[in-house]
Parts: sequence; C-alpha cells; structure tokens
Amino acid sequence: MSSPLWQRFPIEPGLHAVEMKDRLQERVIEDTKDASPAAVVDYFREASRRFRRQTDRAQAESATSPVLVHDADRSSGSD
Repeated sequence: MSSPLWQRFPIEPGLHAVEMKDRLQERVIEDTKDASPAAVVDYFREASRRFRRQTDRAQAESATSPVLVHDADRSSGSD
C-alpha cells in the first residue's frame, strides 16, 4: 500500500468498506428473497439506473477528476 498509486487515494477515516458491503449485501438478499428471476433482474436494472444517475450528478458537479486528468497527462507523455 506504499506504492505511489495508493498515495493518490488517501485513507478515509471512519470508512469501513467491508462492513458497508456486508450491510448492502444483506439488504439485497432481503429485498430479493422471494423474487422471481425476472424480478431480480429488474431489481438490479433499477439499482444500476439509480447508481448511474448519482454518478452522473457527481461527475457534473466536479468537471474533471484529478485521477482522470493525471492519467490523461501520463498517456500523452507530458510527465
């Protein structure tokens, strides 16, 4: 975790990714417990739409991502 790559992604205090993943996984299991296969597909399609709307909004709020700018600079050879 000491490579220069990880220095671009600082540790976020209070973020517990595994616990968050476990809670979300339990929620999905509960939400789709008695669902038909078609209903499960619909559930994930709707979740995908919500995710896309949220990320589109976030992307619009920050015109450029520092990571994407950095990667673009590297690929153009202007280190």
